Amino acid sequence: MIQQKNRVHFLLLGILLASLQVFAQLQQPARFEKERKFSDEDFTIISLKEDGLALIREKNKYKSGNKTWEVILLDTALQEKQNFDLEIDQRKNLIGYEQVAGSLYLLFKAGENFKLALDLIGINLKDAEISRYEIKTELNLQLTHFIKVESNFVLGGYVNSEPAVLLYNTLTDNTKVLPGFFQKQTELVDLRPNQNQTFNTILVDRSDRDQRKIVFKTFDATGIELLEDAAPIEDRYSLQTSISSTLIQEDMMVLGTWGSKNSKQSNGFYALVIDPFTDQPIKFTAFGELSSYLDQQSPKRAKKIKEKTKDAINEKRIPDFVNYVMPYRIEERPDGFILLAETYIPSTNVNRYPNNYPYGYTPYPYYSPFWGYYPGTYNRLYNPYYGYGPNTRNTDEIKGVQSVLIAFNPKGAVLWDYSLKLDDIRINSLEQITDFHVDGNRVIILYKKESELKGKIITLGENEIKEFDEKIKLTNDADEIRSENRTNGLVRQWYGNNFYVWGQQTLLNKERRGEGNRQVFYINKITFR
Repeated sequence: MIQQKNRVHFLLLGILLASLQVFAQLQQPARFEKERKFSDEDFTIISLKEDGLALIREKNKYKSGNKTWEVILLDTALQEKQNFDLEIDQRKNLIGYEQVAGSLYLLFKAGENFKLALDLIGINLKDAEISRYEIKTELNLQLTHFIKVESNFVLGGYVNSEPAVLLYNTLTDNTKVLPGFFQKQTELVDLRPNQNQTFNTILVDRSDRDQRKIVFKTFDATGIELLEDAAPIEDRYSLQTSISSTLIQEDMMVLGTWGSKNSKQSNGFYALVIDPFTDQPIKFTAFGELSSYLDQQSPKRAKKIKEKTKDAINEKRIPDFVNYVMPYRIEERPDGFILLAETYIPSTNVNRYPNNYPYGYTPYPYYSPFWGYYPGTYNRLYNPYYGYGPNTRNTDEIKGVQSVLIAFNPKGAVLWDYSLKLDDIRINSLEQITDFHVDGNRVIILYKKESELKGKIITLGENEIKEFDEKIKLTNDADEIRSENRTNGLVRQWYGNNFYVWGQQTLLNKERRGEGNRQVFYINKITFR
């Protein structure tokens, strides 16, 4: 009996030590907190990487036809460095941003009134010196992409449903249109800067029904084409999303999701190696071919899906298991690429075709007229406000189901995949819920559920997985959380092994209960050790 009790004690001690080890790997060394009123607008939070964070929101203040925007700059310890106001034409709203080392750029646009110039605001992060530019164009450009390469800003979008790419040079104050983009039945699915001050575009050309293709191009900072590669798309497939790598490693890759023609749901992921000197076929992987993607299904159903998928592939048919899936970012590694994607369930009570475009939808302020998205938008272009603007969302519109990490080798073959179930996460618009970081052979993937951090730590090679659930720390030990806005606040990978998480809480100080509750906006720094 005594030996049995000792074994139980040792077992409990082992479980406790294992739990402590997981939590010791997550630290919350800093918190920014700001009291807010019910009438306050939400902040847009922009990662400045090692330069800190920028918080931006409009204020209910007007002067001489201008609207006031508040800008707060924080360092990596979440200490306030600068707090100042910008005056912006009240007809214009923040639609995009770009961050480069030492500078932040904000783009403002006046709805669909293309005759008004775009306002570009440059902020020097060291001394908060402001530079102002006007980007003038006679084109009615529905903007979908915004990036910076050297002294040029690259804007992508659509003019009369045809893709267009513009370059604005801040030194010469000139705007030029890149040739070769105004093509009917063609979609601009990605526009992304590389690490060497070049940039990539990805087009899906549907103009020839018998010869649909994906076209990848790389340009230098002045818009001169350096490279072009194209791959045919088999007639039975439709490419739905695309993200290019950015030359952090030498290999170039395009990753995304695919489905059957005219389908709004995806059947799997694809990989395309960029090599203009050798024909590279698109590699299609069905969801049922992955190891962990079906973990959220019952074992019986997962087995059945995998068997049906195998039979369909052997018979050269498209497997019938589909999901709503959005890929968000690529992590480039020496041994290949890791894709972060999330599956979700859209509401059946809202119009999924903004502006009545028949080919699909995108959740962002300006819409592609085709089935497609602009993944990774939290870095470039975004819908800055939940429940704001012409495409207002209802609460609980989108339900997050799971997050998925898929690793590809440089040739586009799948190496491994892991999934993380999302615990009843509902948000007002389609937006990235989880994020991840790779540290050696360990991968952490996490998300925020109200006032808790949830996720997994995966040890690659050993297939060791530890789940964690940790409370978001408060500034004052005497504070207690009375409630948290469940649809406000997410988590993002920041720089290195650091994340930031944000939200809105109702707090009560237990030592000063007579003062009542207070509403706060907060950001916590999360460090993975």
